[in-house]
Amino acid sequence: KLQWPFMAPVLLCLWLCFLTNNKSRARAFSIPTTVTNYKCLDETNSNRDSFASFVTMRTGIDLERARQQADKTNAHNCEGGGGGGGDSQDEQHQQSPGSSDVVFWMGEGHLYESPSGNVIAKVEGFDASNDHHIRQFSRKIFWFRDPETNELIKEYKGKPVRPIRYDWQVFDFKRGTSSDNGDPSMVPILPTVLKGPRSVPCMPVTPRYAGKDVILFQCPLFINVETANGPYQAWEIYDYTLDLSHDVVHRPPSLSWSRQGSNPPFLEEGNGVMHFLGHRYDRFEDLPQ
Repeated sequence: KLQWPFMAPVLLCLWLCFLTNNKSRARAFSIPTTVTNYKCLDETNSNRDSFASFVTMRTGIDLERARQQADKTNAHNCEGGGGGGGDSQDEQHQQSPGSSDVVFWMGEGHLYESPSGNVIAKVEGFDASNDHHIRQFSRKIFWFRDPETNELIKEYKGKPVRPIRYDWQVFDFKRGTSSDNGDPSMVPILPTVLKGPRSVPCMPVTPRYAGKDVILFQCPLFINVETANGPYQAWEIYDYTLDLSHDVVHRPPSLSWSRQGSNPPFLEEGNGVMHFLGHRYDRFEDLPQ
């Protein structure tokens, strides 16, 4: 059995080994590492506008063109000319990246039973949007496929299965007044349902950078409304990703959508989970068959 005088060097050695092995770990927690601030490194971010980026990505609206047309109309009216004051042949506006007259969001995902997680069906669908200024007309439709055969489901346990045709909606988008990080180019977007058979409360759309050339937009939605079939409760989260290089061929704007709420009509009462991944198309002809 070792006595203290003989143990002291051993303990000292063990202690030094502990400090040596944990030196880098201790430094990692005690000294902050350099965090890349993309807003500071890339000053072009301060010239970007998260509101314009979201509106153009989601709806195809060319805000810069709308502003120019509005300015020309106002100037024309002030001069007493009245009318529209459209672009002349030599003053054509160069189309903003990502703008389009009509856009489609198409994708696929799954309908899960909750809480078991069993896959009930594959889900496919698209959202068609048309616009005027910063007002969006939108209509969604989803259909269901067998998770094994990929065939369209027309009947489930003796009950007919039909596509879900969501009510049409007209949205207005307004610019928020402040951002969490103090960056005036990253203000929230404030959506409201202006018109439609069913009105739901909308929450602010929150932007944030993921690197210096990608913006993420998170759109939460919590629904608690009365319908002809009784109360309807659900939550949905829309997450959009926009590559600011606007390479729509290789990196089109994309969407991840999650929903938990009442099951479709062909299922018995209960809650289910739907998850959907998709991206944007600018032409109907490009949609998958």
